[in-house]
Amino acid sequence: MSNEQVGIVRAVFRYFKYWNWKKARGIIAAADEQFTGSVDGISAAFEMHQDKLVRQYQELRDAISEVEAVLEDKRHRLEQLNQEEEDLLQKRDGALNLAEQAQAAGDEKGYEAHAGAFERFQVRIEEIEQTQARLQAEVGETSGTMDRYMLRLQDMQSEIQKLPQQKAEAVAEHVSAKRIIELNDRLQGLENSIDRGPISAVMETNRNLTAKAKISEKLAGTDIRVQDKAYENAGRVSTARSKMESMMAARRAEKEGPAAEKTGDERERPTI
Repeated sequence: MSNEQVGIVRAVFRYFKYWNWKKARGIIAAADEQFTGSVDGISAAFEMHQDKLVRQYQELRDAISEVEAVLEDKRHRLEQLNQEEEDLLQKRDGALNLAEQAQAAGDEKGYEAHAGAFERFQVRIEEIEQTQARLQAEVGETSGTMDRYMLRLQDMQSEIQKLPQQKAEAVAEHVSAKRIIELNDRLQGLENSIDRGPISAVMETNRNLTAKAKISEKLAGTDIRVQDKAYENAGRVSTARSKMESMMAARRAEKEGPAAEKTGDERERPTI
């Protein structure tokens, strides 16, 4: 197989691997959405978790009960061994006393019989002590393990008892947050509605009209015809003003004429 073919195979493998990963992520997201999108989903999530915890709690409790039953058997066995050992110790002491008496009496046969009983009792006592040591070690070790399991069982029991309250709090928190979002959206929508309402339209139209009026005034000030009209008016005013001043000068001249002539004659008259 060439390098190109190997590259194609790897690319196909990566494609399907990514496709499977994407599908799995989509399934997980869809599954999570079922439990996080509504109050019913949240309730279902807590109920499923509670059912799971209860099942695990029951399984652990049953296992602990079975181990506890085994421990009880071992403890009972230890009690039996202790009683048997106590009985054997008394019998061994009795065999020892009888063996001493037979030895003192020179009863060889009796001595051997009592010595054999002593040895039998002693062997059994040693076996019991070995069994006791083993059972005590097993009971102690298992009891320590059981204590840890019991703590875990108690923790699970406490968690199960808290689930209804946690469920209620989670539902309340979800509803509260959702309502706040809805109120915010509603407030935002109300503000948008006001912005698009008739009052906003009137105010915006007035602003546009004011802007157009200002522009119109500026354009009116630069209109050629307006400027020509202003020049014409200024010319009329200037002409009228000149006419008025000319007429006023003429009137003054008429009034001052005879006096001026008389004054002239008087200057020309010789002095006597």
